[in-house]
Amino acid sequence: MDISRRGVLGGLGAVCAVGAVGFAGAARVTDGEALAGVGGDGPGPTGGGSDADAGPRSAAVDPDAPFVARLTGDDGTDALLFDAGDLDRVKGVFAEDGEYLVQVALPDAGVESFRTRLDEAGATDDPAAFVVSMTLDGTEVRRVELDRQTVDALTGSEWEGVLTLPFGEESVARSVYDRLADE
Repeated sequence: MDISRRGVLGGLGAVCAVGAVGFAGAARVTDGEALAGVGGDGPGPTGGGSDADAGPRSAAVDPDAPFVARLTGDDGTDALLFDAGDLDRVKGVFAEDGEYLVQVALPDAGVESFRTRLDEAGATDDPAAFVVSMTLDGTEVRRVELDRQTVDALTGSEWEGVLTLPFGEESVARSVYDRLADE
């Protein structure tokens, strides 16, 4: 199944489209600065040639890819939010408004696990006290400070498990896509 069939219409914001949530709507989002150690330098869908003409690709996720998102809290909480094994599909790379987007989709069981982990960590009660740190090969590639609007969108019935991850650098977005895609 292509991610676009799960209700992704594109765009950014806390709720990007029906069923999609973009971490760009969070209070503060930053790309990781330490790119050493980030792998997957293969050609990306936004590059020149036939890949760019074909548009973004969608692929099954390699469950063993070294991609992890952790919740850390002001109170010392450090908990898994999701990793590659929790994901179903990845789609990317989209160029939009100076950012490079990668979308990931969780299956229904992954959505429930995601919501349970948010709740058990306490992020549903006090979102502003939590940060989501996403790493690839142990290198942070995204850091998102949560806010009420984003957490409400992630726990609402409209969310179908699609996350839009914006990156300021195309090379980082390509690395995330390439490492997650089981092609």
